[in-house]
Amino acid sequence: MNSSNQNYIDFAQYNIWANNRIIEKLSSLADEQLNQTIEASFPSIMKTVAHLWSAEMGWLNRMQSNGWNTDVIKNFSGSTQDMFIGWQQTSQSFKEFVIKNDLEQLLQFDHKGKHYEIPFREIAQTVFTHGNYHRGQLVMMLRQLGITDIPQTDYIEWVRQQAHD
Repeated sequence: MNSSNQNYIDFAQYNIWANNRIIEKLSSLADEQLNQTIEASFPSIMKTVAHLWSAEMGWLNRMQSNGWNTDVIKNFSGSTQDMFIGWQQTSQSFKEFVIKNDLEQLLQFDHKGKHYEIPFREIAQTVFTHGNYHRGQLVMMLRQLGITDIPQTDYIEWVRQQAHD
């Protein structure tokens, strides 16, 4: 395995770690807090979580030649914990995809009348940075709710923890 692939595997592992840390915090909150309307890109914490899960699942399905399939999330009727578990499972599946596939392979798809050809590595990078962006929004949403005991999810914190494990 070349070092570039290892970097993407590391980022996939970091993504899981950061998601798990924020999920652990969110799991301690009442559903009313998680669904409270808040000023942000999405109107609640749970809508933001659904968006994050949808992006990971959509890109993973597209790279697996299943199209942009996020019906599981669109039609979701489970509990909050079930949603967190689904998101965690998708993040794990995404990491497994990164491990097993040639990241130089081109993903080809049409969207809104345009044709795209994007290497899997760029899709992976997009998914991971997108997760960082929205986890940051989740932190700000938690602060709007008056919650200040929020875990670190920064990449450098993950690196430091890996050095001590």
